[in-house]
Amino acid sequence: MKKEEELYIIEQVKKGDSSLFPRLVECHSARILSIVRGVVGNKEDAEEVAQDVFVKAFFSLSGFRCESSFSTWLFKIAYNMSVSKVRIKKRDVVSCYDMAFVEDSSVAEIEDKGRKEEMFRALYCVIDQLDTNDRFVLLSFYNHNKSIKEISQITGMSESNVKVRLHRIKKRLAVMLDNNKLCYG
Repeated sequence: MKKEEELYIIEQVKKGDSSLFPRLVECHSARILSIVRGVVGNKEDAEEVAQDVFVKAFFSLSGFRCESSFSTWLFKIAYNMSVSKVRIKKRDVVSCYDMAFVEDSSVAEIEDKGRKEEMFRALYCVIDQLDTNDRFVLLSFYNHNKSIKEISQITGMSESNVKVRLHRIKKRLAVMLDNNKLCYG
């Protein structure tokens, strides 16, 4: 959906035409579900939280001031609700097979499908070992193409903190992979 169309729909919903809101949900639901899933850890909880995100967004739409993109605003809601869900359940685990991750070009060049799957399984499991905030930052940047600025707006961290965190996460992942601190299914 083009930004102009999205802004038009938002303005119409704000004016009372709630019949247009499902178009926003349809446009953003896959990305929101994916990011929530990466934080809360399982499909069922993620679906529940994602629905709650859109309910909250609908009732809070009057507070959206177009200072950031609508998707960034939604991600902030999704991030906050996901972290709350994790705190409530007092767990910080993500299934190795319950995430999507953009293929690294060096991995994408591997011809052997079995080896490629093994490498991704290892990468997912290492990502599982990250804390909730680090997983969110990593997945937002690489899976959802959020900019440093957008991640900063969503999480409330400074842009320099997001950059440093991404750098440290990548270094930690590399060390973990090199040290064979992997889990295999």
